[in-house]
Amino acid sequence: MRRALLSLFLALPTLALAQGPLGKGLVVADAGNHRLVELSGEGRLVRIVPLPPPFRYTDDVFFAPGGKVAYITDPEVDAVAAVSYPEGRLLWTYGKPGRPGRGPDQLDNPDDLIPLPSGLLAVADIRNCRVLLLTPQGGLHRVLGRTGVCRNADGYFNKPNGAFPFGKDRLLVTEIVGRDVAIVDLEGRRLKTLPLPARYPSDANLTPWGTVLVADWSSPGAVYEVDLSGRLLWRYAPTSPKERLDHPSVAVGLPSGLVVLTDDRRHRVLVVDRKANRVVFQYGKTDTPGAGPGLLRFPDGLDPIR
Repeated sequence: MRRALLSLFLALPTLALAQGPLGKGLVVADAGNHRLVELSGEGRLVRIVPLPPPFRYTDDVFFAPGGKVAYITDPEVDAVAAVSYPEGRLLWTYGKPGRPGRGPDQLDNPDDLIPLPSGLLAVADIRNCRVLLLTPQGGLHRVLGRTGVCRNADGYFNKPNGAFPFGKDRLLVTEIVGRDVAIVDLEGRRLKTLPLPARYPSDANLTPWGTVLVADWSSPGAVYEVDLSGRLLWRYAPTSPKERLDHPSVAVGLPSGLVVLTDDRRHRVLVVDRKANRVVFQYGKTDTPGAGPGLLRFPDGLDPIR
């Protein structure tokens, strides 16, 4: 029995490694091709899901629990939606496609439609300087911030481009102007503000190990990891022509401790080992946009399969 247990224990690292660099897998919002691309844990192509009109540049994807519903955003048509997965059938839309604004049911450059532990959905409405909470059926539940008033202050937001869950009843809201992340409750009260080192911070989100990752949507770009006091823990900003980043949109921590990110304008998704500070996996051919096997065109968002 002891020998069998020892053999099993020794095999555990191998089993974990066999899961692949992407854990259980990954779905990429391949914005330039207006589709979702699902990869296995080993990085193999599983399926491609075309997305319905009126959407044409889907730049983010997040899944409802269970993985049967995908939430997508399109800043070009100023609307967000829920689609069935993997069918890609439109379930509901919020926003008036092609009619940006701040009136009833309108959005202006929305970013991310993210399910929260409460069951609500959060969408950052960038140009309206607010965060909307929607019901799972696509109805408006609450407006956080003051529409059209852009400030880095309690009760306001300044060009928010991501509102990610932070525990059961708080949000991490990334503010482009001011270059910070606001920790707010679901009433919109600002509890804390963390300064960020990024020039153009994008999609700050909590890692499985309790820190915050944020992408710097710049060229050259970077990924930063900070603690909950804003102290810099890790920076990934390679400078060589082959490795440098060009407008990375989002970086997400995987349970393995690796970080997966979209490198939008180099048309690739990368997995980075934080300890070794090197790329351990890539999908997409560097600087080669395309729709064929192994190619992406402006991949802008992703969500790991859980």
